Amino acid sequence: MKLSFVIVEYHSVEDILACSSSIQENMEKTSYQFEIIVSSNSLYNSEKRKQLLAVHSLCKWIFNAENGGFAYAMNQGLKVATGDILVIMNPDVRLKSGIGEMVEYFAAHEKIGLIAPMIRNTLGDIQDSYRHFITPWRFLVRHLVRVIGQKKLKKYDNPVNMDWVCGAFMMMSRASYTFAKGLDDGYFLYCEDMDLCKRMWLGGYKVIYYPMAEIEYEGTRSARYSLKYALVFLKSLLRYWRKFGCIG
Repeated sequence: MKLSFVIVEYHSVEDILACSSSIQENMEKTSYQFEIIVSSNSLYNSEKRKQLLAVHSLCKWIFNAENGGFAYAMNQGLKVATGDILVIMNPDVRLKSGIGEMVEYFAAHEKIGLIAPMIRNTLGDIQDSYRHFITPWRFLVRHLVRVIGQKKLKKYDNPVNMDWVCGAFMMMSRASYTFAKGLDDGYFLYCEDMDLCKRMWLGGYKVIYYPMAEIEYEGTRSARYSLKYALVFLKSLLRYWRKFGCIG
């Protein structure tokens, strides 16, 4: 069994070393082979590329000719991945525990197309990384709850079906990847993970939240609440609704 970890890099090289080290440390506890592929949208010059190749020798680098967005860059990495399981991963993710067990569970259930672990932030708080498909009503309620107060997060102790899971870290089987043909690169940023999960369900595959495995995810908190990124998110969400409808 081989795992391909594919990471999109955009001016985040400082995260790559810690990210790849956490992968290596966790994979050495298992019998699985692995590779790490970094697909860069940063448009570095030739000198910078040489430096990155020398410093991050554990990784296979792809230097994209343009910044086509997250989904575009991820697809470039997925195309050259050779693993039986393909892992979509953000550079500011650190593997913590239970990843090997999650792979075993995944491999034992052929109808699972995509699986994701519990996500904690750097303070140790469980994050809202498993959700229902976003409808206009759910979108309004979610943001109203943010204004009024914090929504209580439902917690799980066992694997459970979910509409969609956060794309910061999720595993696909080779078969489900072949079916889905990767991410929809019509999304520049945001909603590509929800789109992928929707297509998995429509294709007869399950999407599973596996809380016995954990990762740490810093996330881009400042960007998440800026007007610029809010507009990008809304554009992606409208694309999703045009594609699949607004019902859920």
